[in-house]
Parts: sequence; structure tokens; C-alpha cells
Amino acid sequence: MKVPTARRALLSGLFIGVLSGVLSGVLSISCSGKTADSGAAGAAGSPAQGSAKTGDRPAASGREYQIAWSVWTGYMPFKLMEVKGFLAKRAADKAIKVKLVEFPAYMDSVTAFAAGKLDGCAMTAMEALQPAAAGVDTVAIVVNDTSNGGDGVLVRGIDDLKGLKGKEILLAELSVSHYLLARGLDSVGMKEADVKIKNTDGDEAGKAFVADPQVEAVATWNPHLFQAVEGGKGKVIFSSKAIPGEIIDLLVVNNSALKEQPALAGVLTEAWYDAMKAIEDPATREESIAIMAAGAHATVDEFKKMTGGMELYTDRAKGAAFLEADTTKATMEKIKKFSIDHGLVKDTHFAIGYGAKATEKLRFDASYAAAR
Repeated sequence: MKVPTARRALLSGLFIGVLSGVLSGVLSISCSGKTADSGAAGAAGSPAQGSAKTGDRPAASGREYQIAWSVWTGYMPFKLMEVKGFLAKRAADKAIKVKLVEFPAYMDSVTAFAAGKLDGCAMTAMEALQPAAAGVDTVAIVVNDTSNGGDGVLVRGIDDLKGLKGKEILLAELSVSHYLLARGLDSVGMKEADVKIKNTDGDEAGKAFVADPQVEAVATWNPHLFQAVEGGKGKVIFSSKAIPGEIIDLLVVNNSALKEQPALAGVLTEAWYDAMKAIEDPATREESIAIMAAGAHATVDEFKKMTGGMELYTDRAKGAAFLEADTTKATMEKIKKFSIDHGLVKDTHFAIGYGAKATEKLRFDASYAAAR
């Protein structure tokens, strides 16, 4: 099984340095050794010619807008949007061209968005901070999901978080796993200096725990968590259930694309909620799950188990409320502090905006999700 965990590979501490070159157009984008078709590698930077018009204003040279996603449980509705034609219909209604581009490697999609090669991208809130802090005008228009037990600290022979003192913990540094551990340690009055972090790809950390009884502690995600617990090999002593709404997946768009084509955000949002309706409707739910499971290279049963560790925002009103909620604002301040403390964001005065009238480089705008 190729489990849907691609989005967990997070930006390295070198991101900002690399991004300065990216924004100058010197970085070429590739997807696991192969270039995506006219969309992923650069079509967003080289618009197709044409004369299509929208119901609102002329599309810029009729170009095709490129929206990236990668394989992660909470992003699989993008596959559903594509297969069932939800996005195609919404785009046709506005006479614009929008294409979903699946990236085999999550980081390639984030880097492409940062480079201006894409008009939108599915990414975590922590990632969204970084290109925005480096100057990319970024607008979050949809909350896809939040982790609800799908990420955790997995241990053997250790009773609780305090038992981690002096222990080596395998995790991907500067990732959501790192953030999760930091939040857990803080909850019991401990600091990162109290443990020994060994930088390890999060997926590999999970595999190592299951395979090697000498590995005492890792921060990872499902399916490694439930595989270890169900196999009697370990237990989860802290998970994202303890910090609800803090590990966030978003659909973000470049504001330059919204200025160029105001209908774009509405098209994407409506197509997303078309997919949510299909998932929620008993008449189409099983077919929808089957489509998403196939896209994730998992069986239906495996995919259903994966969804148990996250909250997919199928309720439109709830999703809209989340984007501008006080709790979300507080969470983003925590994520921003972590990002600044660990050098992911260099500007200590970086601000995040909320609402349709906000002007900050990163802002959460619920107006599209709230619209009908």
C-alpha cells in the first residue's frame, strides 16, 4: 500500500534562502524526475493564448490556471473533484480554464507555488507562512482538514511525555511532527532541549519504530500509529487530538491570480464543496470514498481507517467559520512563533490577516466558503 502521507514532508530550514533564488526565477521545478505537462512545471508562468471570457471579466489571454495537490488523506477530494467533473463544470460556468495538477512530491508543489509557477496549492498552514513571509501574496480560501489523532508521539517502554526526558526521538525536524512534539513537551513543562531529536523523515521514522525494537520514540502519523498500537508494539502518549485545530491543511491561492481572474476562488471553492456534498450524501458516499482510495493507492478499508485521524471540513458553514475564528487566529500565532523561533520565518514582525479586506501577505478569507 502506498499510504496517503505525502504532505508530511515539510520545508527545510533552507527554504527561505532557496526561495530568494526561486522568486528570481532561477529554480526549475521537477516532479520526482518527470516534468508534469503544460501545467506543473511552468504553464502558470507561461500562460496559454486564447480569448475565453468569464462572466465577470476577460480571463488573461484565456490562460489555464494551475492548482496543485499531492497525495494526502485530506487532499483526496481534489481527485474526486477531477474524476466527477465538479471542477470542470464550475470552471465552464465561468468560462475559465482551471486544471488540477497532482504532484508526486509534496515539496515540489510548495516550491512551485513559491516560485509563482502555480496559481494555487494545497499545503499546511505552516508552509503557507513561509512563502508569504518571503513575499508571496497568499490567500487561504478553504480549510481542507485538521489532524485529529492522525499525528502523534509513539513510544515503547515509556509511560508519558515526562518519560521522554533524555530520550532520542526520531522525527522530521521543522515539520508538523516537530511542532506537535514541541506542543506536547510544553504541555508538561518541558523543552526541546530536554530530549534528543534525531532528524529522520517522518514516514521513515514510523517504519523504523515498527521494524526496530531499539527505537524508543518517534513523532509520526497514521498508518504507523495505529499499526504499532494494533500490533502491540507501542503506544501513543500525545497526539493531535490534544491540540485540536492546530495541524491545518489549506487551499491557498496567489492573490495575483485572484486580481487577474476574480472568479477563480469561487470556482475552486464551489467545486470543493461539491465534492464535500458527494462525500456526505449516502447515495454517493461509497463511490466517493472508492474514488479517493484509488487515488491514494489504498484499499477502501485502509482509506477509511486513515480518515479516522483527521477532521475533513465537509460542513461549509463550519469551514467558513474556522478560517476566521478566534481559535484559528490563536493557533496561527503559535505556529508563527514556532516558525520564527526555528528560523523558518525571518521577519519577527510578520503579521497574518483575516477577512476579505485584509492586506497582509498571508490572510485567511472566509468570504468564498461563506458565499452561496
